[in-house]
Amino acid sequence: MRFFKISNNKTERTFEELPTAKERNLAFLRIVEIVQSYEFPEEIEKLRRKITLQNSFQKLNPFIHDFQDNEFSFSLIRVGGRLFNAPIEYDKKFPLLLTKNSPFVRTYLTYLHRKNYHAGPQAMVALLREKIWLINAKDACQKVVRQCINCFKYKPKLLTQIMGNLPADRLRAQRPFLVCGVDFCGPVHTTLKIRGRSPNKTYICVFVCFASKAVHIELASNLSSECFILVLKRFICRRGLPKTIYCDNGTNFVGAQTILREIQEEIERGAKAVRRYAAEEGFNFALIPPRAPRFGGLWEAAVKAAKTLLQRTVGNALLTTEELLTVVIEVEAILNSRPIAPLSADPNDGEALTPAHLLIGSSLRSLPPEPVPERQTGCLKRWQLLCWLKQQFWLKWSKEYLLGLQARSKWVQEQPNLVVGKLVLIHEDNSPPQRWKTGRVIGVVEGQDGKVRVADVKTSSGVLRRPIVKLAPLPDEEY
Repeated sequence: MRFFKISNNKTERTFEELPTAKERNLAFLRIVEIVQSYEFPEEIEKLRRKITLQNSFQKLNPFIHDFQDNEFSFSLIRVGGRLFNAPIEYDKKFPLLLTKNSPFVRTYLTYLHRKNYHAGPQAMVALLREKIWLINAKDACQKVVRQCINCFKYKPKLLTQIMGNLPADRLRAQRPFLVCGVDFCGPVHTTLKIRGRSPNKTYICVFVCFASKAVHIELASNLSSECFILVLKRFICRRGLPKTIYCDNGTNFVGAQTILREIQEEIERGAKAVRRYAAEEGFNFALIPPRAPRFGGLWEAAVKAAKTLLQRTVGNALLTTEELLTVVIEVEAILNSRPIAPLSADPNDGEALTPAHLLIGSSLRSLPPEPVPERQTGCLKRWQLLCWLKQQFWLKWSKEYLLGLQARSKWVQEQPNLVVGKLVLIHEDNSPPQRWKTGRVIGVVEGQDGKVRVADVKTSSGVLRRPIVKLAPLPDEEY
C-alpha cells in the first residue's frame, strides 16, 4: 500500500520504519475486502441491486459499507444487527462478515489464540466479534484450539482401539493352569512378634488359569528373581507343569511408583535367571508389552478381587506370616468358588459352575455331599465315572461360560490405525502431561484382526515399546 501511494503521487515520500497502527488497520481492511470478493460474489451483487438474500444471510441484515480514506477506497460487507444506538465502537456495532473457509481466517484465529495467552473457544469468539462476524465461529475456534500443540499438551487425548479377540488359550478346554498368568500385589506388612523388630514386607503372588479362571495364591518375601523361582517351584509342584506363563513386564510387578524405583534394577538383572529356569523346566515365560495392564486384564481382575477381600477382612491388622498365609489361602478358596457363568433360575440345572468344579469336582465352600451306600463297582467303572463327571463339567463350561465371552463390554468402536511417522506424546505415570516425552512412531504391531494396539516410538532416550492407549498423537495434521 505504501508502494501504491508512491507510484500514484509520483513524488518522493518518506515513511516510518515500522508500519503505524493506521496502516496496519487499512491493510487488514484491504485483505478482508479481497477475501469477501471471493467468498460472497453473488451476495455483493444482490446487495447492490437491493435483492433479498437467502434466509441464512438475511437474518444478519448485511449491508455494503463504502468509504474512502485518503487515497484508498473500500467496499466491505458488514453485519447490520440491532446495535445501532449502542455506545460502542463502529466495528463492534457492525462487524465484518466472513466465513471460516479462507486461509486468512484460519491464520487470524491462530493469531488471536496465541496473542491472548491461548484463550479457549468461547473467549476467542468474543474477541473475534469485536471486528469480524464469522459464520460458524464456535466450530472454527474449537478447531484452532484442538490443533494447538501447546494446548494439546495440557489435555492430550490418548488413543483407543476396538477390543481384540480372545487368545486361543482362553477358549480351549484344557487342564487347569496349563496356560496361566501371574502378577504380584502388595506389599503387606507382617510381624515376627518380637519387640523392637520392625514389620517385614510380604508380597502376594497370584496365578490365574486362562481356561477356568481358577486362582492360586502364594506368598513371597521379596521381588527378587530367586524368590520368584521358589514361588514358581511351589506352584508347579501343586498345580502341575504349565505350558505357558504370561506376566506383566518386569518393571510392572508392583504398582507403587516408589517401590518400582527400588526394585527395577534388581528385576532387570534377574529376568535372565527366570527365563533360564523356565527353559530348564520346559515351559514358556511370555511378557506382555510394557505399561499395558489391559493386555493382562484376566489376572489384573483376579488381583483386584483378592486385594478387595484382603482389605475388607484384614484391614490395618498386623498379622504374622502364618496368619497371612491362612488368610490368603481362604481368599483363594473363595475366589475359586465364585460362579464363572450366570446363575440359572431353573432348580433342575444344578449348582452354578465354579473354577473349583474344574479343579476338584465340587465347590470348595459348599457342604460335603451325603454319603452314598457302597456298591460293588469295579475300579475301571469308577475311573470311567470320574472321567464322565469331569467331561460334564467341561461341557457345562463350554455351554455356559465360553459362550458368555462373546460380547465386548467396552472399546466397541473401531478406530483408525496409528501410522508410522506420527508424532506422539508418551503417557508417563505420576507426571503432568506437559512433561511427557515426545517421540515419533517407527514401527507398529498389528493383531490378527489387522488392528494396531502396540507401537515402537523413538525418543531422545531410545526406542520404547508402548500400547496405543499410552500414546497421544500431536495435532500437527488431521488424524
